[in-house]
Amino acid sequence: MVTAFYTRISKTDKRNGSVSNSINNQTGLLYEAARKLNIDTCNIQIFIDDGYSGRSSRRPAFRKLIANTILGNINMVLVKDFSRFSREHILISEFLEKIFPKYNIRFISVTDRYDSINGSTSMSVPFKNLFNEYYCNDISRKVKTSLSARKEAGIFCTANVPFGYKIIQGTDGPEVIINTEEALIVKRIFSLAGTGLNCQTIASILNSENCFAGRKSSGWDASYIWSMLNNPFYTGLNVWHKYETPSYRINQPVRLPKNCWKTSKGSHNAIICSELYNKVNNKPVKSIPKGKRHIFHGITKCQTCHKALCYDRRKKGYLCCNHCGHGEIKKIQADILYNICLEKIQEEFLKQDIPSGWYSLFVNSLNCNNSLFYKELLLHNFIKKIEIGDKNNIDIYWNFNIT
Repeated sequence: MVTAFYTRISKTDKRNGSVSNSINNQTGLLYEAARKLNIDTCNIQIFIDDGYSGRSSRRPAFRKLIANTILGNINMVLVKDFSRFSREHILISEFLEKIFPKYNIRFISVTDRYDSINGSTSMSVPFKNLFNEYYCNDISRKVKTSLSARKEAGIFCTANVPFGYKIIQGTDGPEVIINTEEALIVKRIFSLAGTGLNCQTIASILNSENCFAGRKSSGWDASYIWSMLNNPFYTGLNVWHKYETPSYRINQPVRLPKNCWKTSKGSHNAIICSELYNKVNNKPVKSIPKGKRHIFHGITKCQTCHKALCYDRRKKGYLCCNHCGHGEIKKIQADILYNICLEKIQEEFLKQDIPSGWYSLFVNSLNCNNSLFYKELLLHNFIKKIEIGDKNNIDIYWNFNIT
């Protein structure tokens, strides 16, 4: 059996050419702790997430670690402290109290002096995890306050600027100026929209003339044109607070109504006058609310156009592609795809000659109250990408080599 060392740091040490100094220090500490505990240091596998936040479980080495423990390849996990493993107290409690005991995994947190082999969790462990999570909450609040103050002063605070502008390094820091060539295209787009043409027609005109589309290598499309026509940045305004996350634990922002948006006069020049902008945007737009995100979000792609699949808005439960043709093209039912993936993962268990009890134990855990959590954990831990074509033609790319 293999003993796993897990190390993590949120920010990569750019002064070091390879691995951050903190990662090396954590690894040295874990080796020293292993020797003191008489753990065999000849059969150790090190999992490193260099530059990944502990707020998220979407870390490549973390996923690989969990997948290996579920497969039965690892029987012990060592970390420097709980915050290296995760800063979400709900997630780490799930692993300490349910997942690791279920798979008979010994977990050791060195500086916290915690060893799961010593029995039940002490009262200090959940409090430590709560403080680790509070640290994220405090940092999130301070960053939001700082960014809000900068935006109130008219400073553009994001890494990218809209099409038609560029960032240069000025004497007092980065400055946003007009890109002359792109600005001509922006003016033409607003001019065409002012005559009553819709976004799809404007996109077709620009594509037929081979107009430069900026960072969008696939060319112009209706959604790209719409986002430009509805961006008040072109009138010289900074607009922010369009989205808000209900909590720092939730990575999916919620769009706010327009009366909650905040604006300030930006430090950049306008490309479009306010009169033309208001003329283009005085038509009411009927928006279609987005549905609930499916568990395959981020890993399912179309074999033809290689773009992400989404839920069919008309026939629930189906994954479809709305890029290949006119309208939504149905690909496969989400439940059928999940069962196919489950069978493929079972085949990998059998290839590794792992006792069937491990697989049964894992499948049974999917039937608990948090089944959606386990299903998404299963898919994203094992699978890197799923390409789906016509007639249920499916190609599965594993997150790592498990054979």
